[in-house]
Amino acid sequence: MDGVNVFFFMWAASLIFFMKAGFIALEIGQFRAKNVSYHCVLKLLDLAAVFIAYLFIGYGISYGLENILPLITGTFNADLGAWWMKMVMFAAAAVTIITGGVAERIKILPYFIGALIVGGILYPIVEHLVWGGGFASLMGINFHDFAGSGAVHLFGGLVGLMAAYVLGPRIDKYINGKPQAIPGHNIPIAVLGAFILAFGWYGFNVGSATDLSSGVELASVALATTMALAGGIIGGALSSRNDPLYTANGMCAGLVAVCSGADIFTPIGALIVGLIAGLQQPFTYKFIEEKLKIDDVCAIGPVHAMSGLIGVICAGIPFLLRSDAVSKVSLTGQIIGAIVIALIAIVGGLIIYKGLDLTIGLRVDKEAEKVGLDSAILQTTAYSEE
Repeated sequence: MDGVNVFFFMWAASLIFFMKAGFIALEIGQFRAKNVSYHCVLKLLDLAAVFIAYLFIGYGISYGLENILPLITGTFNADLGAWWMKMVMFAAAAVTIITGGVAERIKILPYFIGALIVGGILYPIVEHLVWGGGFASLMGINFHDFAGSGAVHLFGGLVGLMAAYVLGPRIDKYINGKPQAIPGHNIPIAVLGAFILAFGWYGFNVGSATDLSSGVELASVALATTMALAGGIIGGALSSRNDPLYTANGMCAGLVAVCSGADIFTPIGALIVGLIAGLQQPFTYKFIEEKLKIDDVCAIGPVHAMSGLIGVICAGIPFLLRSDAVSKVSLTGQIIGAIVIALIAIVGGLIIYKGLDLTIGLRVDKEAEKVGLDSAILQTTAYSEE
């Protein structure tokens, strides 16, 4: 790998890393001010957990155990070092989705341990299947997931929902079995977070190319990403009657959905995919909240899990794709791949978080939750004027 391609991967890794700031802002704006500082600690710790677990275990599961020693000792070549830097950011993105489902009620220690296990073992299993050749070699299926609608978002969203299910809903979320609205404290910061995520998404998608050899591919991915972003905004605005959070999350939903086929969607196809992802949000959220009784604080179900599923399936639908790409994908393969990823996320997520709950306990005590985790646990507040 030459220096230009190494720089390209470092550029992509840097933008994906900056998405963390977008995740934090988008999420904290959607819940109460009394838990903001605590949530920031969770976000910082899951980043450290993934970096450590992915270095010592995760990357080896994904791409071969022979890579672990060179990474630990620093004797790797440019190819290995640059690829690790990019892929660890994908792992960090998958794991940090979980916090959006468990906000305002999870203990720090079990959350950190969960991030270590998901980032070091569970996510790398999926990554091996999707990008390490596992689907083709183990199951003989043709599965296309260019930038992670399935590997990152479907997976992370479902693991987060399982963690939220094990935790149970926040106090006063359900009264007589009916869900109650618990408004976020800062809509502008949530919308700003969505814009930061969208900025970083160009590194996420364009950076998923293997090198800089094809400028046409890079431009095509960027164009598809942009059109899906637009479709997601429109879809979110239409289905929510211009609710600012659904519209902002719609932009993210469109970006999630385009990931799988960003290299093969036509611009109009990407627009349609983004529109569908934006439109489904209120309906998916209502189903999760009312039927499944899962308190999905930051809507990771519709934004990541369902939009990821939509993206994976749409990457196998011919009329959404460029004519030269139709023969390269299989709708059957996309469906099978999505099912396998979903099963790993659901079963693995339940085992990990139920195990943590039974051993050290997942949830903060009721009094701390009522008072607010910032003051009750951290003895601080996010905003000094309070």
